[in-house]
Amino acid sequence: EHFSEDAEELLRHIFQSATSSYRSGAFIRLENAHQLWQSYYLAEVDYPDAVADVTTGFRDYLERTWNQEKARRKISSARHKSLSQTLDLMGVAHYNEHDEDIDVAIILKSESSWTHTAERGDHKESHHKVAVEFDGPNHFTRAVGSNKPRALGHTVLKYRILKRQGWTVVRVPFFEFDKIPFWASMERQRYLQRLLKTHADIRFSEIDVSEYKPIVPSRKTRFD
Repeated sequence: EHFSEDAEELLRHIFQSATSSYRSGAFIRLENAHQLWQSYYLAEVDYPDAVADVTTGFRDYLERTWNQEKARRKISSARHKSLSQTLDLMGVAHYNEHDEDIDVAIILKSESSWTHTAERGDHKESHHKVAVEFDGPNHFTRAVGSNKPRALGHTVLKYRILKRQGWTVVRVPFFEFDKIPFWASMERQRYLQRLLKTHADIRFSEIDVSEYKPIVPSRKTRFD
């Protein structure tokens, strides 16, 4: 997004002040350091003048604290586990709780057309990376009247960073996934088949076959 001159000047002032505090040995809360790193990571390309006064030492400190935060042990939510179990049923190789707090990571060969060709193991830069994010209620504003929930700022920021790192972000909103009963595993597979383009078709039996069809704009799930 485009910053106004006033906004860019404010960002420059924030980083000048933070850099000065770091140089003087002042304590910087980890939460603030994480926020500064996320802003710096995006601004160094889009608005380099705004972060021109950040020293190499301060930059390295911010990156180090961010990497330590991302390396912490993560616990999957029940919804996330359900999503992973559905992908297992579909035979889609994936990683849970991947780097950068990615819920489910799918690594594809660069020439792959279908997500079920994902593979585990060493990744090459030429591989296509898909980040599947399950967005629970804490990722959205409350729905008011006919207005749909909107993603909160911290969620939008996370996805901007992932995209900058080369990930294709696919979001699974709770208000779509939760419409599918927990016992309807085939329906969940059909939903992910359309959302992630996993297979040309999924064969549940000789007569029950789910063919890939893109979700039409007016219908997010088979239950709308």
